Amino acid sequence: MSLVSPIRCACRRGAASISLPAPQSARRLTTLPPLRSFASTSTPPLPPPKPSSKTRYALAFLGLSLTLPASFYFFTSSSNSALSPQIYTDQKITATKSLTPQHKLIAVAVPPSSKQYFEKPYKVDGTLSDSYVGGTGVGEVVVQHMMIKSPDIQIERPYTPINDAVKDGEVRMVVKRVKGGEVGRVVHNAQPGGEVGIRGPIPTFSIVPGDYDKIIMISTGTAVAPFLQLLCKLPSSSSSSSSPQPALHLIQASPLPDRIDWSNTDTDPAFIPSLQAKFGSRLVVSRIEPGLVGKDVVKNALGGEKGEKVMVLVCLPPWLMRPLCGSMTPNLGQGPITGVLAELGLTNQQVWKLE
Repeated sequence: MSLVSPIRCACRRGAASISLPAPQSARRLTTLPPLRSFASTSTPPLPPPKPSSKTRYALAFLGLSLTLPASFYFFTSSSNSALSPQIYTDQKITATKSLTPQHKLIAVAVPPSSKQYFEKPYKVDGTLSDSYVGGTGVGEVVVQHMMIKSPDIQIERPYTPINDAVKDGEVRMVVKRVKGGEVGRVVHNAQPGGEVGIRGPIPTFSIVPGDYDKIIMISTGTAVAPFLQLLCKLPSSSSSSSSPQPALHLIQASPLPDRIDWSNTDTDPAFIPSLQAKFGSRLVVSRIEPGLVGKDVVKNALGGEKGEKVMVLVCLPPWLMRPLCGSMTPNLGQGPITGVLAELGLTNQQVWKLE
């Protein structure tokens, strides 16, 4: 399978960034060598000279001259109606639905001139994917996310569509509103016919399903979005796929007792019940209690068959990811596999973390 390192990956909770590591050639994470100090420890270093006021003004002007054009480029909306990964365009919201007091489902149509970004998507390394064609089940699946911005201040947030935009002709996103969240406030106040600034689609990760015997997905809350999109893009069990298709297992934490389990309703065809009908026994869904993911749950999902090629995709908040498989690095690198998954013998070639 071909995995590509996430650019933000994450799972984009509330949205969400991946490209999975291909068995041999897929790792393309770039890391910078640590800074080294060659100062003597026996004599204190001389204090750096203080810059003159003219120098300070020049540096400040240089910083503004670099920052302002970049901000203008990314945050200024274009009148062009096409979606673009590089610049924001104002897109009309075609439908909205309140799922819970905190979650809202919005739909945005894909303009005809933007279909190319979904039909022949880019991977995170900038190359075009050998994507699924007509549901044949041959090739690579690219999970994508969108960026939504506030019209009032220069702030953007990633959101992962839950559906297959090529099949549906639109992107549908579940947006969670949190206290102090500016973009969530903007989206929750939006109505059908209104516009929202969107940039995308942007590749989150890619995977060649035929490279695996089993794909296990572990998530909670809106972090399930990239997995809903992945499952929507995979061919159904009844399709005439020309390559073997992996077994699928979704481990999704249930919401707190006083919260609505929106992903387990029939509100949208991309939600769990519809996906279970699509895949039948090929998709196993395990609902677990909120909190840490136990070893037994993962062990049961892995099964006992030796030699199986398994990929475990993890999209969890840091406090849940850390004890399960270890944290991502500050620059969103994968980092070593530790915790429960390491105890079960899994390695970086079998686990992919999403932010």
